[in-house]
Amino acid sequence: MKRFFLRAGRLWCMGLVLFLLRLVQNRTGFDPATGLSLPCLPGTLLVAGLVLCAIAELVLFLRLPKTKTSFACQFAPPEKETSLAAAGSLLLACGGVLLAVTALPQREIAGIAAGVLAAAAGAGLLLLFKKFRAGEEPAVSMMLPALFFSVVFVLAVYLPAESDPVLARFYIPVLASAMTAYAFSQLSGFLRKEGSPRAFVFTGDMAVLLCLTALAGSGGLGRTLLFAGCALVLTVFLLLRRDEALLEEEESDETEPLA
Repeated sequence: MKRFFLRAGRLWCMGLVLFLLRLVQNRTGFDPATGLSLPCLPGTLLVAGLVLCAIAELVLFLRLPKTKTSFACQFAPPEKETSLAAAGSLLLACGGVLLAVTALPQREIAGIAAGVLAAAAGAGLLLLFKKFRAGEEPAVSMMLPALFFSVVFVLAVYLPAESDPVLARFYIPVLASAMTAYAFSQLSGFLRKEGSPRAFVFTGDMAVLLCLTALAGSGGLGRTLLFAGCALVLTVFLLLRRDEALLEEEESDETEPLA
């Protein structure tokens, strides 16, 4: 239980607080007539909370090893986490379908592409978790749809808001999608034996926090499901991360010369 709280529980507790602050800001921090941002306590507390969370994650960041490792060395096969992994993957797939269907009438190319890639990402992650749980080494191809989706998702979130002069209205979803793309790129690196535990934990933790915050007024059911799916999937990988002691032991066994 302590391990669960340190790896994921604390993130979801902090994310819930940030979500509530963002929800109140969306309802009270903008002028109903002009849509302009108004000074409000929830908005100020939200920014302060994000800064404090980033500082706390940086402290944790410096305590982690910066050596590059492989996927099998860094993550343990899912057991109790399987249901969370399946839920996160399905949310990505369902959110992708909804986003694509919503973007199709407006011919939003980025939204359609992100939706299609999200559906593929959900299927790829389901296959990855299934093979990894069976003791097989996951292939890079299983993670590529999620990596491509996360990059295109940044465009799908930013482009509709690029002409909006009110930064406070859209900065959270843009930050959430950008940090998610960074986290998925770090995660993909482990499949090429180039992943850094230090970089992944920082980006993964911040992506989970920002995705949970972005659930408050994310701009449509499709995007809401996608942010929730990304938060769940990244939470699963953070839970599956091996302890540093075990990680170092396995790495030393791999590098030990044959007699």
